[in-house]
Amino acid sequence: MLEYLQGFGERTKNNDFSVLAGIMKKLNGGKDVPFPTSEQTLSLEEATSEYKNSLNSPESLTRFMRSFWLGAGQRIGEEYIVSKFPLKSQEIKERTKNGQMAIFCPAEVSRVDLGRMFPKMGSWAVEESNSAVDTINNSGWLWIESSIDAPNRNTTEKQLGDTLKKAKRQGQSLRTYIIGGQISKLLTGRYFDEGPTWSRLLGSCDEGPVLCANFYSLGDLRVSSALSPGGRDGDLGGRSEEVIKA
Repeated sequence: MLEYLQGFGERTKNNDFSVLAGIMKKLNGGKDVPFPTSEQTLSLEEATSEYKNSLNSPESLTRFMRSFWLGAGQRIGEEYIVSKFPLKSQEIKERTKNGQMAIFCPAEVSRVDLGRMFPKMGSWAVEESNSAVDTINNSGWLWIESSIDAPNRNTTEKQLGDTLKKAKRQGQSLRTYIIGGQISKLLTGRYFDEGPTWSRLLGSCDEGPVLCANFYSLGDLRVSSALSPGGRDGDLGGRSEEVIKA
């Protein structure tokens, strides 16, 4: 920016700009000063605090998710673009009342990538060449349930599928579950299903059977495909996802 100010002063024959450039250079230790940007990147801690204090703000939500993916991407040497949240604060407020939250899922991020970003998970389902398959591969902005304990508990696989179909929602994938769980930890201090509950994930399977998962408090991820379709329990529920459309 200093070179620009110097040149502008010379072109307009206004010495004030040249003097200003000299002062700024001296104050900055002889180094150039970058042009200010329209949106300064917040640290993840700053963005998290801002968002927690303004949960209905589309701008705060966007900054939070951009900071989240900036940090996560840096751990594996990647960079991800997070688009602006497309809806108004009223929509966020209504969804929050219904127990939902918005998250951003970059299309290019795989479960293996997530395993490298968050190595505490230590699950077979995030290792290279694992047998799990995400049959639902939504990306971009998504609505998901925000509850720590699994929603839709005491349902069979069919009952869960019927419930989600009626609500025009899809079964959640393990990839979405992991991202949501990591975001939940930042916002609430707890991962999804950090406790007795498990979530059935109709959007992922392992050579046929759908997956179910939960988190330990230290960040360990447990994933199983041993659950029968007719299995139901008070601690067994299921999660969903819905693509957010502008």
